[in-house]
Amino acid sequence: MEKKEKAGKPCDILHIVKLDDNRKSAFLIQDMFPITEEYIEREYTIAGNHLMLTSEHTAREIERKARKVMGMLKRGIKFTPTQPDIMVIFEKLREGR
Repeated sequence: MEKKEKAGKPCDILHIVKLDDNRKSAFLIQDMFPITEEYIEREYTIAGNHLMLTSEHTAREIERKARKVMGMLKRGIKFTPTQPDIMVIFEKLREGR
C-alpha cells in the first residue's frame, strides 16, 4: 500500500480502517466474493462482538473501491493467480433467483 502511495497511485484493492473497538482492520476488497442473502447465516463477530461500520464516510469509501475493483474483475483482471472467477459465480447466483 505504501509503495503504491509513494508512486502517487491509488490502492483500491484494500482499505485499512480503525473500527469502533479502536483496532485497525483491513478490508481486502480484492478478495470480495458474491453471495446472496440465503447464504448468510448470522452477523459477523469476533470473540462474540458484533462488528459494525458506523462511519458513513468509511462505508462510502469502501463501496467506491469495491465498485472500481468489480469493474476490473468484469474486464478479466485478476489480483492473484488462484483467484476464482467471481463473475461466473455472480451469474450463477443471479440465475438461481
